[in-house]
Amino acid sequence: MDIEVLIDALILIGLLFLGVPAPLCFFAAALFLFVMGGFPNPNFLVSSGFSKLSSLILLAIPLYIFAGGVMTSGGIANRLIDLAESLMARVKGGLGVVLVFATAIFGAISGMSTAAVAAIGSIMIPKMVDRGYDRGYATALVAASSVLALLIPPSSSMILYGWVTNTSITAMFLSPVIPAVLLIGCFSVLNYFLTRKMPVMEPPQRSVRETGIDVWLKTKRAAFGLAMPVIILGCIYGGITTPTEAAAIAVVYAIPVALWVYKGLTFRSFGEVAWKTGQIAAVLMILVFFSSMLARVWTMENVPQTVLEFMLGISDNKIVLLLLINLFLLVVGMFLDDISGVLLASPMLLPVAMSLGIDPVHFGAIVGVNLGMGLITPPTAPILYFAGLIGNTTLPRMIGYSFAFILLGYFPVLLLTTFIPELSLFLPELILDYQPVTP
Repeated sequence: MDIEVLIDALILIGLLFLGVPAPLCFFAAALFLFVMGGFPNPNFLVSSGFSKLSSLILLAIPLYIFAGGVMTSGGIANRLIDLAESLMARVKGGLGVVLVFATAIFGAISGMSTAAVAAIGSIMIPKMVDRGYDRGYATALVAASSVLALLIPPSSSMILYGWVTNTSITAMFLSPVIPAVLLIGCFSVLNYFLTRKMPVMEPPQRSVRETGIDVWLKTKRAAFGLAMPVIILGCIYGGITTPTEAAAIAVVYAIPVALWVYKGLTFRSFGEVAWKTGQIAAVLMILVFFSSMLARVWTMENVPQTVLEFMLGISDNKIVLLLLINLFLLVVGMFLDDISGVLLASPMLLPVAMSLGIDPVHFGAIVGVNLGMGLITPPTAPILYFAGLIGNTTLPRMIGYSFAFILLGYFPVLLLTTFIPELSLFLPELILDYQPVTP
């Protein structure tokens, strides 16, 4: 059956490359292998899809997206930018750091990189251009920073990874946090060097007292938005709620804040957020249904075991195999969105990783950083192209800066995350007393 499995993989990759919607690609691959495998009855495929959809864990994803959409419509993006800008008011070139921090915080609220690009980018890119920053640089920085939404909790990708691999969701929320902090640091340092020769305007001089007062006022304006991720994570790690219940609390919290505190949410925009969330949830459910069917057929055809044997046939060196896994994940991230990438790669590669003594929580952080890097890596780079639309610029103007963020930001953090397990296991061990799998 090896040749049929190979053809099946080529069908999946080919359809994805042609731009066919991901759910249909998964369905076509599952259907091909089912027919070629000679299975007598398709009922087991349908039942496997529906059994996965019955999980309450999946409900957390649209709830977090809805809560983030409500807060976005309420005007949280402007308040976050004002707060970050007041913190960096005395630093030349500090507006780039403002963008990085605002995007990271917004990612923790919305959980979606595209939402971060649209909300933060539409405000920050024109502001940075007015102050002397290169438009291509500002747009590339928005794209690179927006992917932090995959790593900062509550992350939809980490929820899905935990669900697919039967790994603790609470542990997966914590696992990518330190890599995300390292990325924020890398982008901030790169911002200093990449903007030195740009005609960036000097920030207005203010005393420490004036800065402190301004920070305090801007913090008060953004306090209700900043409190949402604190409430979510506090409920989860305080043992009060499950991640799904915390998502419901986030929705209940976000609606009155956006309506009556920030007063940016109207009943019309509320309906638009609800409609968009429904669309995302529907696509997600269809994707999960068909990917579950494909995963079931691949399991029956021993695809994970075949992948393991193939990689071990190339080399038995742990470092080489980890580099191969990272390369595979990077390619997946270049062609798929993060949700589809998690559904495809995680069940296939986790057995390989565990055979090398890689803990599932550690592997989840590797998956998150890789897929994030793939989203801004040409030639596909979906987030980079989307940012170009928001920033009204072209790929050639962004490409050099984008590679700088990839090679000097994401790639070093990826290597550290891969080969230093403590970066992703420290917080789960500290907060949850998590016991990692030992080699």
